[in-house]
Amino acid sequence: MRKFYYLKPNIQYAFTGAFTLLGAVEIAVFTFLLYVVEHLNVHRSYDILLYVRFSIIFVMVLIISGFNFWFGTRLSHRIVGPMIQIQRILENALKGKYDSRIQLRSNDYMHEIAEGLNLLLEKLDSKEPKNKDKNE
Repeated sequence: MRKFYYLKPNIQYAFTGAFTLLGAVEIAVFTFLLYVVEHLNVHRSYDILLYVRFSIIFVMVLIISGFNFWFGTRLSHRIVGPMIQIQRILENALKGKYDSRIQLRSNDYMHEIAEGLNLLLEKLDSKEPKNKDKNE
């Protein structure tokens, strides 16, 4: 039995690649800053050096956590935004309003689903006037 690790490769490659690259860059920046501080503080006592190291680690963790929160929020908007639009369109379609369409930004995900729903809505919208004529 073959295992599929990625069900939607175009989306999942983007997420795993972005977070892997982000982690590698953060580790490199953190290591570089720690190296620089170590070499600038060679003449200080060991106790003060421990406080300096802890302070740098604490500040870097805060900065990295804030950046990761911002980055994760931006990425999640690329999925949640289309989900909200799809939900709104489906609610309208259930009410019999087939004239609205999904409009996604170029960097959003779920373009295939949006295009499929737009085609379905076009077909339903084109059939609806015929059905009204038959009822009258």
